Amino acid sequence: MAVKKVIAKLDPKTSESLGADAYEWLIAAITSFRIPTNSQISENKLAAELGVSRTPVREALKRLETEGIVKRGEAGRFTVAMLTAKDVDEAIDLLILCDTYMFQRAAKNIDNAGAQILKEAAASMSQSAAKGDRDGWIAHDKIFHETIMRAANNEMIAEVSRVTRQRIQRFWARSVSGARDLVTCSDEHKEIAQGIIGKDMNAINKSVEGHLGHLRGNMHEIVASMAPFFGNQG
Repeated sequence: MAVKKVIAKLDPKTSESLGADAYEWLIAAITSFRIPTNSQISENKLAAELGVSRTPVREALKRLETEGIVKRGEAGRFTVAMLTAKDVDEAIDLLILCDTYMFQRAAKNIDNAGAQILKEAAASMSQSAAKGDRDGWIAHDKIFHETIMRAANNEMIAEVSRVTRQRIQRFWARSVSGARDLVTCSDEHKEIAQGIIGKDMNAINKSVEGHLGHLRGNMHEIVASMAPFFGNQG
């Protein structure tokens, strides 16, 4: 695993902030398949490559474990977790509940500045999709959802939504299925934005169900494509 010692170049930090840096690096490495699914992660090797002690690396791995992105075996070694069809269905069911609540609450609270950011993020997602710029699309998708979460002003549900979406979407945007559907998904985000800005609760319900139903189908396709390499994972 070729790694730039990006964390070591940062200013001196606390163990907590180094753990956050290690977490962000691991998320990027896992979602881009630099660390492949089902592969084992060596704490010692990763700490050496990042230029930090094992403590922040372990903190990051424990956080990823709670989010279901890595798992710990009997020997205490961490591996990148598989994603199963059951995982997808449970996560999508939860997101439908969380997002419907969050989007409706955001519709009641969002101000003009927030509405403008939401529209611009949705437009930028469409532009990125048209250019095949997956990283740009992911960045604007994050702005889109974080804007909604701020307007909804319920951090507990926001965190559940954030973690759940990250757990199942970690493969999507960089998969063949995700690349094919970036344009359609961007259009769905525009519909969501219009519903929120227009405070149209019926439109929000419809757009959430349509968008997450579409994501469910895509994720099942991805899980099925992985099955021949890793066996039946449920």
